[in-house]
Amino acid sequence: MHDTIIIGAGPAGSHIARKLSQRGYKVIVIEQKARTGDDICCSGIVSQECLTAFDLDDSIVLRQASSARFLSPSGKCLRLWRDSPVAAIVDRSALDRSLTKQAQEAGADYLFGARVTEVMSEPDAVRVRVDGQGREAIFEAKTAVIAAGFGSTLPERAGLGKIRHFLLGAQAEVNVNGVDEVELYFHQSLAPGGFDWLVPTTDGKGLAGLFTQHQADFYLKNLLNTLYCQGKIASAEVACSYGIIPLRPLPKTYTDRILVVGDAAGQVKPTTGGGIYYGLLCGDIAADVLHQAFLTGDFSATSLSAYQKQWRTKLSRELTIGYWARRLYAKLSNDHIDHLFRIASKKEIPELLTTTKNFSFDWHSRLLLQIARYLLLPSFR
Repeated sequence: MHDTIIIGAGPAGSHIARKLSQRGYKVIVIEQKARTGDDICCSGIVSQECLTAFDLDDSIVLRQASSARFLSPSGKCLRLWRDSPVAAIVDRSALDRSLTKQAQEAGADYLFGARVTEVMSEPDAVRVRVDGQGREAIFEAKTAVIAAGFGSTLPERAGLGKIRHFLLGAQAEVNVNGVDEVELYFHQSLAPGGFDWLVPTTDGKGLAGLFTQHQADFYLKNLLNTLYCQGKIASAEVACSYGIIPLRPLPKTYTDRILVVGDAAGQVKPTTGGGIYYGLLCGDIAADVLHQAFLTGDFSATSLSAYQKQWRTKLSRELTIGYWARRLYAKLSNDHIDHLFRIASKKEIPELLTTTKNFSFDWHSRLLLQIARYLLLPSFR
């Protein structure tokens, strides 16, 4: 019997596998894909804080980013910059493979090409039903972690509820012409309720994508055609990938012997859709709570509830304010967005963000409230 079965070999799953394996626990990671890093829809932008905190491999970094261009529906541009890099654009597939390798080197086992169909918490163990290439098997462990990404039905079937607020994501790798910094497009006709991006990576390559409320395929094709007509990409005929971004967390992320972590738990920034850093942070908490459970031999929901208490203490403010900011933005017309860009330019918001000491790429709540006061109160300055 294993100590922990982890379902999903994304960043959060592999990070937990490494931490538990380093502490001497017997861990197996079960992944539906044939290998780690396949079929990912992610811009791969992470903060310097994330790179440092989790000692991510430098080899996965494609380029550093210290600036970005924000474009309004009418084409008005606000450029934000810092004197030193605040983010890095990483090869997301390489990131997943790197974390998998670290977990394996720590002693974790991996089973690829196997789909988990059921997770059953029982008094003496947790049992996981697995379908691998047409063959069904049951794996047993003392605990299980569901880190299978958003869209998995396993949390709901475990009685933990369902995430009902989400956006659709779509992205394509493109050949970039003359774009050397991240560009973000805010236009309700290009991505209703969301935004578009063009992220240069390396060697004339880049990622063009968006997240939106509906019809992601249609809007991505529209974005690609627009960028092609503007001369920013070499072709609009490229392969596309798709994903779903949760906007609110799962109602409950623990039960007897089971925790839910990462995108599957909705631990994602509602403002940008980024989930790597928050998933790793919550992975740390999950590993620590499981360690304490092993020390006491208590795997009950009462014992594991410490996980939800701790991650909510760390992230609840960010997720709540970010969600309502996202809802407010979704109600704006293009005229409203253009008006806000004009006010931001007049009140020198880019300069404010350049000089503010509490700027953070990952923690948006304070910044959102500061900008709201700055934009809405005439006497703020």
